[in-house]
Amino acid sequence: MTITVPSTSGTLSYRLAQENDRQLLLDLRKECGWGAPKIQKYLGDPDRPFCIFLLERENGQVEEVGMGGWCLDMPEDQDTASRERRIVYLSSLFIRKAYQANGLGTKAIDLMEKAAIEEYGAKVITLDTTAYHTYVDEEGYAVEDFNQRGRAVRWYEKRGYTEYREPKPFFPHPTKTDPDRHLQAVFMRKSVS
Repeated sequence: MTITVPSTSGTLSYRLAQENDRQLLLDLRKECGWGAPKIQKYLGDPDRPFCIFLLERENGQVEEVGMGGWCLDMPEDQDTASRERRIVYLSSLFIRKAYQANGLGTKAIDLMEKAAIEEYGAKVITLDTTAYHTYVDEEGYAVEDFNQRGRAVRWYEKRGYTEYREPKPFFPHPTKTDPDRHLQAVFMRKSVS
């Protein structure tokens, strides 16, 4: 599946990740500040496919520019992902920092939503993102500004997503003084049928 991005960038597509992509996925998650447990636990699980985003330049050169993931069924949370109810969860989306601010994130989510509908039969798509504006302090720790909503929240709202449950601590982000710390997440969905 492909979506064309502006000619200055090239054509964005994806391929499903395989076991031999494990290190690449781990490197991508490290670059974006996420941890390894999701890859370690779910790579190869048919209910949790991951993908590698590929950017093909006009000269034919292909670059691995990011990763994404879907969750097709979560028995413990059928409001987030359910084969029976046709709810697909966009569990991961990351574009490498060197490729950000070129519209590739928008094209990547277009691609993921299209796959959720056409490949996985979604009637509803869900996702989560940081609830509040987050920045990195001088010690390298993420700090939440509870006075500002997360930038991605507004972006997803413009795409038709709405909150379907209250924000809660969700994203592991330990510090020296709080090894169990979690950043707040907002949970969003949109109907696509």
